[in-house]
Amino acid sequence: MIQLTTEELKQKIDDGENFVLDLYATWCGPCKMMLNILESVSGTEAMKNYNIYKFDIDSDRDFVIENFSLRSVPTVKIFQEGKEVFSKVGVMSQTEITNQISILHS
Repeated sequence: MIQLTTEELKQKIDDGENFVLDLYATWCGPCKMMLNILESVSGTEAMKNYNIYKFDIDSDRDFVIENFSLRSVPTVKIFQEGKEVFSKVGVMSQTEITNQISILHS
């Protein structure tokens, strides 16, 4: 997983990339669990058309609040062609993540 800066995240959205975004905080216990889960699905067949990125909300709180209406962490968002198509607050299982990707492709 690649850590993005605010500018890099904006560029990924503007470029219309397909990706999974993990919005997290270093002080958040459940966020650490979510990072491990996303690392385990990274590179799997289900994720072949998606990059997985992480963004530390404390690096630019204003940007995150203004652009993502963030209320809690961890929050996982899925983008297709630069548009947010899925969002969930809380820890997701590997199965939930891969199932959601499958649903979006059907």
